[in-house]
Amino acid sequence: MSGEPSSRIDEDACGWVARMDRGLTSGEEAALATWLASDDRKRGALLRAQAAFRLLDRARALRVDAGEAEAGPVDEHPHSRRALLGLGGGMAALLALGAVWRVRPRGQHIATGVGEIRRLPLEDGSLAVVNSDSSVRVAFSAGGREVELVKGEAWFEVAHNKARPFTVAAGAARVRAVGTAFDVRRHRDRSEIVVTDGVVKIWSTRDAAAPTLVAAGHRAVLWHGVDGAARVAVRAVDPEQPLAWRDGQIILDDMTLAAAADEFNRYNKMTLVIDPAIGGRRMIGSFRTNDVDGFVEAAALLVGGRVARAGNIIRIVPAPPP
Repeated sequence: MSGEPSSRIDEDACGWVARMDRGLTSGEEAALATWLASDDRKRGALLRAQAAFRLLDRARALRVDAGEAEAGPVDEHPHSRRALLGLGGGMAALLALGAVWRVRPRGQHIATGVGEIRRLPLEDGSLAVVNSDSSVRVAFSAGGREVELVKGEAWFEVAHNKARPFTVAAGAARVRAVGTAFDVRRHRDRSEIVVTDGVVKIWSTRDAAAPTLVAAGHRAVLWHGVDGAARVAVRAVDPEQPLAWRDGQIILDDMTLAAAADEFNRYNKMTLVIDPAIGGRRMIGSFRTNDVDGFVEAAALLVGGRVARAGNIIRIVPAPPP
Protein backbone atom coordinates (compact mmCIF):
# COMPACT_ATOMS: atom_id res chain seq x y z
CA MET A 1 0.00 0.00 0.00
CA SER A 2 1.29 3.48 -0.92
CA GLY A 3 1.56 6.37 1.48
CA GLU A 4 -0.83 8.62 -0.47
CA PRO A 5 -3.55 10.31 1.60
CA SER A 6 -7.07 9.03 0.96
CA SER A 7 -8.22 12.48 -0.17
CA ARG A 8 -5.63 12.46 -2.98
CA ILE A 9 -6.69 8.97 -4.05
CA ASP A 10 -10.33 10.07 -4.21
CA GLU A 11 -9.41 13.12 -6.30
CA ASP A 12 -7.38 10.97 -8.70
CA ALA A 13 -10.27 8.49 -8.94
CA CYS A 14 -12.60 11.31 -10.04
CA GLY A 15 -10.14 12.23 -12.76
CA TRP A 16 -9.94 8.63 -13.98
CA VAL A 17 -13.72 8.30 -14.19
CA ALA A 18 -13.94 11.50 -16.25
CA ARG A 19 -11.33 10.09 -18.65
CA MET A 20 -13.19 6.76 -18.82
CA ASP A 21 -16.33 8.66 -19.83
CA ARG A 22 -14.74 10.04 -22.98
CA GLY A 23 -12.85 6.79 -23.68
CA LEU A 24 -9.37 5.68 -22.59
CA THR A 25 -6.48 5.36 -24.98
CA SER A 26 -4.39 2.18 -24.77
CA GLY A 27 -1.73 4.13 -22.88
CA GLU A 28 -4.28 5.42 -20.39
CA GLU A 29 -5.67 1.92 -19.88
CA ALA A 30 -2.18 0.73 -18.94
CA ALA A 31 -1.68 3.74 -16.65
CA LEU A 32 -5.02 3.06 -14.95
CA ALA A 33 -4.08 -0.58 -14.35
CA THR A 34 -0.77 0.55 -12.81
CA TRP A 35 -2.56 3.11 -10.63
CA LEU A 36 -5.06 0.53 -9.35
CA ALA A 37 -2.34 -2.02 -8.59
CA SER A 38 -0.30 0.43 -6.52
CA ASP A 39 -2.75 0.63 -3.59
CA ASP A 40 -5.62 -1.64 -2.45
CA ARG A 41 -7.72 1.44 -1.62
CA LYS A 42 -7.80 2.68 -5.19
CA ARG A 43 -10.24 0.13 -6.62
CA GLY A 44 -12.83 1.10 -4.01
CA ALA A 45 -12.16 4.80 -4.65
CA LEU A 46 -12.74 4.27 -8.37
CA LEU A 47 -16.06 2.54 -7.72
CA ARG A 48 -17.18 5.36 -5.43
CA ALA A 49 -16.22 7.94 -8.07
CA GLN A 50 -18.23 6.00 -10.68
CA ALA A 51 -21.22 6.19 -8.36
CA ALA A 52 -20.71 9.96 -7.99
CA PHE A 53 -20.47 10.35 -11.74
CA ARG A 54 -23.69 8.39 -12.13
CA LEU A 55 -25.44 10.80 -9.78
CA LEU A 56 -24.40 13.74 -11.95
CA ASP A 57 -25.83 12.01 -15.03
CA ARG A 58 -28.94 11.07 -13.12
CA ALA A 59 -29.49 14.69 -12.11
CA ARG A 60 -28.99 15.72 -15.72
CA ALA A 61 -31.54 13.16 -16.89
CA LEU A 62 -34.03 14.36 -14.29
CA ARG A 63 -33.67 17.91 -15.58
CA VAL A 64 -34.39 16.66 -19.10
CA ASP A 65 -37.40 14.64 -17.89
CA ALA A 66 -38.69 17.81 -16.22
CA GLY A 67 -38.64 19.62 -19.55
CA GLU A 68 -35.28 21.36 -19.62
CA ALA A 69 -34.10 21.76 -23.22
CA GLU A 70 -30.88 19.94 -23.94
CA ALA A 71 -28.63 19.96 -26.98
CA GLY A 72 -25.09 18.69 -27.36
CA PRO A 73 -22.73 17.05 -29.86
CA VAL A 74 -22.21 13.31 -30.01
CA ASP A 75 -20.60 11.82 -26.90
CA GLU A 76 -20.00 15.15 -25.17
CA HIS A 77 -20.83 15.73 -21.49
CA PRO A 78 -18.75 18.79 -20.61
CA HIS A 79 -20.71 19.69 -17.49
CA SER A 80 -20.36 16.21 -15.97
CA ARG A 81 -16.66 15.96 -16.79
CA ARG A 82 -15.83 19.45 -15.57
CA ALA A 83 -17.77 18.81 -12.39
CA LEU A 84 -15.79 15.69 -11.60
CA LEU A 85 -12.44 17.25 -12.45
CA GLY A 86 -13.17 20.47 -10.59
CA LEU A 87 -14.82 19.31 -7.38
CA GLY A 88 -11.44 18.57 -5.84
CA GLY A 89 -11.28 18.32 -2.07
CA GLY A 90 -15.03 18.75 -1.62
CA MET A 91 -15.78 15.66 -3.66
CA ALA A 92 -12.98 13.76 -1.95
CA ALA A 93 -14.44 14.57 1.45
CA LEU A 94 -17.90 13.49 0.34
CA LEU A 95 -16.53 10.20 -0.99
CA ALA A 96 -14.56 9.60 2.20
CA LEU A 97 -17.74 9.99 4.25
CA GLY A 98 -19.42 7.40 2.05
CA ALA A 99 -22.45 9.61 1.35
CA VAL A 100 -22.36 8.95 -2.39
CA TRP A 101 -21.60 5.24 -2.06
CA ARG A 102 -24.83 4.61 -0.15
CA VAL A 103 -26.96 5.81 -3.05
CA ARG A 104 -28.25 3.01 -5.30
CA PRO A 105 -29.30 3.48 -8.93
CA ARG A 106 -32.70 1.81 -8.60
CA GLY A 107 -34.91 3.14 -11.35
CA GLN A 108 -32.11 5.20 -12.91
CA HIS A 109 -33.25 6.57 -16.26
CA ILE A 110 -30.75 7.22 -19.04
CA ALA A 111 -32.12 9.12 -22.05
CA THR A 112 -30.37 10.56 -25.11
CA GLY A 113 -31.56 13.17 -27.57
CA VAL A 114 -31.36 12.95 -31.34
CA GLY A 115 -27.68 12.88 -32.32
CA GLU A 116 -26.47 12.32 -28.74
CA ILE A 117 -24.40 9.29 -27.73
CA ARG A 118 -23.50 8.75 -24.06
CA ARG A 119 -20.91 6.54 -22.37
CA LEU A 120 -21.92 5.69 -18.81
CA PRO A 121 -19.99 3.65 -16.23
CA LEU A 122 -22.44 1.59 -14.15
CA GLU A 123 -22.21 0.83 -10.44
CA ASP A 124 -20.97 -2.74 -10.93
CA GLY A 125 -18.06 -1.74 -13.16
CA SER A 126 -19.95 -2.41 -16.39
CA LEU A 127 -20.14 0.17 -19.16
CA ALA A 128 -23.20 1.27 -21.16
CA VAL A 129 -22.93 3.21 -24.42
CA VAL A 130 -26.39 4.55 -25.30
CA ASN A 131 -27.16 5.45 -28.91
CA SER A 132 -29.07 8.44 -30.32
CA ASP A 133 -32.72 8.95 -29.34
CA SER A 134 -32.68 6.01 -26.90
CA SER A 135 -33.98 5.35 -23.40
CA VAL A 136 -32.62 2.89 -20.83
CA ARG A 137 -33.70 2.12 -17.27
CA VAL A 138 -31.25 0.48 -14.84
CA ALA A 139 -32.23 -1.32 -11.63
CA PHE A 140 -29.48 -3.26 -9.85
CA SER A 141 -30.02 -5.38 -6.74
CA ALA A 142 -27.96 -7.78 -4.67
CA GLY A 143 -29.27 -10.72 -6.70
CA GLY A 144 -29.19 -9.37 -10.23
CA ARG A 145 -28.58 -6.54 -12.66
CA GLU A 146 -31.69 -5.61 -14.65
CA VAL A 147 -31.69 -3.19 -17.57
CA GLU A 148 -34.70 -2.22 -19.69
CA LEU A 149 -34.14 -0.86 -23.18
CA VAL A 150 -37.28 1.25 -23.47
CA LYS A 151 -36.43 2.36 -27.00
CA GLY A 152 -33.46 2.70 -29.31
CA GLU A 153 -30.12 0.98 -28.91
CA ALA A 154 -27.35 0.44 -26.36
CA TRP A 155 -24.09 -1.49 -26.16
CA PHE A 156 -23.03 -3.06 -22.87
CA GLU A 157 -19.63 -4.21 -21.64
CA VAL A 158 -20.57 -6.37 -18.67
CA ALA A 159 -18.40 -6.82 -15.58
CA HIS A 160 -18.08 -10.50 -14.69
CA ASN A 161 -20.20 -11.55 -11.70
CA LYS A 162 -21.86 -14.98 -11.77
CA ALA A 163 -23.84 -14.22 -8.62
CA ARG A 164 -25.53 -11.21 -10.28
CA PRO A 165 -26.59 -12.03 -13.85
CA PHE A 166 -26.89 -9.05 -16.20
CA THR A 167 -30.18 -9.10 -18.12
CA VAL A 168 -31.43 -6.64 -20.74
CA ALA A 169 -35.15 -6.50 -21.56
CA ALA A 170 -36.28 -5.15 -24.95
CA GLY A 171 -40.02 -5.68 -25.14
CA ALA A 172 -40.57 -9.43 -24.82
CA ALA A 173 -36.94 -10.16 -25.73
CA ARG A 174 -34.43 -10.99 -22.99
CA VAL A 175 -30.63 -11.04 -23.28
CA ARG A 176 -28.53 -12.38 -20.42
CA ALA A 177 -24.76 -12.35 -19.90
CA VAL A 178 -22.34 -12.81 -17.04
CA GLY A 179 -19.19 -11.16 -18.36
CA THR A 180 -19.29 -10.22 -22.03
CA ALA A 181 -20.08 -7.39 -24.45
CA PHE A 182 -23.12 -7.06 -26.68
CA ASP A 183 -25.42 -4.59 -28.40
CA VAL A 184 -29.23 -4.54 -28.28
CA ARG A 185 -31.38 -2.59 -30.71
CA ARG A 186 -35.13 -2.45 -30.20
CA HIS A 187 -37.44 -2.14 -33.20
CA ARG A 188 -41.22 -1.98 -33.16
CA ASP A 189 -41.56 -5.58 -34.36
CA ARG A 190 -38.26 -7.22 -33.40
CA SER A 191 -35.05 -6.97 -31.40
CA GLU A 192 -31.51 -7.26 -32.77
CA ILE A 193 -28.56 -8.45 -30.70
CA VAL A 194 -24.93 -8.23 -31.83
CA VAL A 195 -22.38 -10.00 -29.61
CA THR A 196 -18.88 -8.53 -29.64
CA ASP A 197 -17.32 -10.63 -26.88
CA GLY A 198 -18.21 -13.85 -25.07
CA VAL A 199 -21.60 -15.57 -25.27
CA VAL A 200 -25.12 -14.44 -24.37
CA LYS A 201 -28.40 -16.28 -24.24
CA ILE A 202 -31.61 -14.81 -25.60
CA TRP A 203 -35.24 -15.78 -25.17
CA SER A 204 -38.79 -14.41 -25.22
CA THR A 205 -41.09 -13.99 -22.26
CA ARG A 206 -43.99 -14.90 -24.59
CA ASP A 207 -42.58 -18.30 -25.48
CA ALA A 208 -41.54 -21.28 -23.36
CA ALA A 209 -38.85 -22.35 -25.85
CA ALA A 210 -35.32 -22.85 -24.52
CA PRO A 211 -32.95 -19.85 -24.76
CA THR A 212 -30.71 -19.50 -27.80
CA LEU A 213 -26.96 -19.10 -27.26
CA VAL A 214 -25.29 -16.44 -29.39
CA ALA A 215 -21.49 -16.18 -29.57
CA ALA A 216 -19.20 -13.25 -30.38
CA GLY A 217 -19.18 -12.26 -34.03
CA HIS A 218 -22.86 -13.09 -34.55
CA ARG A 219 -26.08 -11.13 -34.90
CA ALA A 220 -29.40 -12.53 -33.66
CA VAL A 221 -32.83 -11.22 -34.60
CA LEU A 222 -35.77 -12.17 -32.37
CA TRP A 223 -39.37 -11.61 -33.46
CA HIS A 224 -42.75 -13.26 -33.03
CA GLY A 225 -44.62 -15.03 -35.80
CA VAL A 226 -48.35 -14.72 -36.50
CA ASP A 227 -48.84 -17.71 -34.19
CA GLY A 228 -47.16 -15.79 -31.35
CA ALA A 229 -44.19 -18.15 -31.18
CA ALA A 230 -40.75 -16.58 -30.94
CA ARG A 231 -38.47 -16.83 -33.94
CA VAL A 232 -34.70 -16.41 -33.70
CA ALA A 233 -32.35 -16.06 -36.66
CA VAL A 234 -28.60 -16.06 -36.03
CA ARG A 235 -25.85 -15.32 -38.54
CA ALA A 236 -22.18 -14.37 -38.52
CA VAL A 237 -21.50 -10.66 -38.85
CA ASP A 238 -18.60 -8.23 -38.71
CA PRO A 239 -19.58 -5.96 -35.78
CA GLU A 240 -17.66 -3.04 -37.30
CA GLN A 241 -20.60 -1.96 -39.48
CA PRO A 242 -23.58 -2.19 -37.10
CA LEU A 243 -21.60 -0.81 -34.14
CA ALA A 244 -19.73 1.99 -35.89
CA TRP A 245 -22.19 4.40 -34.24
CA ARG A 246 -20.17 4.15 -31.02
CA ASP A 247 -17.48 6.18 -32.80
CA GLY A 248 -19.97 8.54 -34.43
CA GLN A 249 -19.77 6.74 -37.77
CA ILE A 250 -22.17 5.12 -40.24
CA ILE A 251 -20.53 2.45 -42.39
CA LEU A 252 -22.39 1.58 -45.56
CA ASP A 253 -21.27 -1.85 -46.71
CA ASP A 254 -23.49 -2.69 -49.68
CA MET A 255 -26.44 -1.03 -47.93
CA THR A 256 -29.44 0.13 -49.94
CA LEU A 257 -29.91 3.87 -50.34
CA ALA A 258 -33.25 3.68 -48.53
CA ALA A 259 -31.72 1.80 -45.57
CA ALA A 260 -28.81 4.25 -45.43
CA ALA A 261 -31.24 7.18 -45.26
CA ASP A 262 -33.06 5.48 -42.38
CA GLU A 263 -29.76 5.24 -40.51
CA PHE A 264 -29.01 8.95 -40.98
CA ASN A 265 -32.53 9.80 -39.83
CA ARG A 266 -31.72 8.24 -36.45
CA TYR A 267 -29.05 10.88 -35.75
CA ASN A 268 -30.37 14.07 -37.33
CA LYS A 269 -33.40 16.34 -37.13
CA MET A 270 -33.32 16.73 -40.91
CA THR A 271 -35.37 13.94 -42.54
CA LEU A 272 -34.06 12.18 -45.63
CA VAL A 273 -36.65 10.80 -48.04
CA ILE A 274 -35.61 8.54 -50.92
CA ASP A 275 -37.74 8.12 -54.03
CA PRO A 276 -38.76 4.43 -54.24
CA ALA A 277 -37.49 4.31 -57.83
CA ILE A 278 -33.88 4.64 -56.60
CA GLY A 279 -34.20 3.41 -53.00
CA GLY A 280 -32.90 -0.06 -53.88
CA ARG A 281 -29.57 1.20 -55.23
CA ARG A 282 -26.66 0.07 -53.04
CA MET A 283 -23.89 2.14 -51.49
CA ILE A 284 -20.46 1.58 -49.99
CA GLY A 285 -18.79 4.24 -47.87
CA SER A 286 -18.25 5.72 -44.42
CA PHE A 287 -19.73 8.96 -43.07
CA ARG A 288 -20.01 10.82 -39.80
CA THR A 289 -23.47 10.42 -38.32
CA ASN A 290 -24.05 14.20 -38.59
CA ASP A 291 -22.67 14.57 -42.13
CA VAL A 292 -26.05 14.66 -43.85
CA ASP A 293 -24.91 17.02 -46.61
CA GLY A 294 -21.90 14.87 -47.45
CA PHE A 295 -24.05 11.76 -47.67
CA VAL A 296 -26.74 13.45 -49.76
CA GLU A 297 -24.24 14.82 -52.27
CA ALA A 298 -22.48 11.45 -52.62
CA ALA A 299 -25.73 9.52 -52.89
CA ALA A 300 -27.23 11.81 -55.51
CA LEU A 301 -24.05 11.62 -57.57
CA LEU A 302 -23.94 7.83 -57.29
CA VAL A 303 -27.52 7.20 -58.42
CA GLY A 304 -27.68 10.03 -60.94
CA GLY A 305 -30.37 11.75 -58.90
CA ARG A 306 -31.03 15.25 -57.73
CA VAL A 307 -31.60 16.79 -54.31
CA ALA A 308 -34.77 18.68 -53.41
CA ARG A 309 -34.95 20.54 -50.08
CA ALA A 310 -38.05 21.87 -48.35
CA GLY A 311 -37.73 22.95 -44.72
CA ASN A 312 -36.43 19.99 -42.70
CA ILE A 313 -37.10 17.51 -45.52
CA ILE A 314 -34.37 16.49 -47.95
CA ARG A 315 -35.46 14.35 -50.90
CA ILE A 316 -33.28 12.43 -53.34
CA VAL A 317 -35.25 11.85 -56.52
CA PRO A 318 -34.36 10.61 -60.01
CA ALA A 319 -32.89 13.31 -62.22
CA PRO A 320 -35.11 14.36 -65.12
CA PRO A 321 -34.15 12.91 -68.50
CA PRO A 322 -31.91 15.14 -70.65
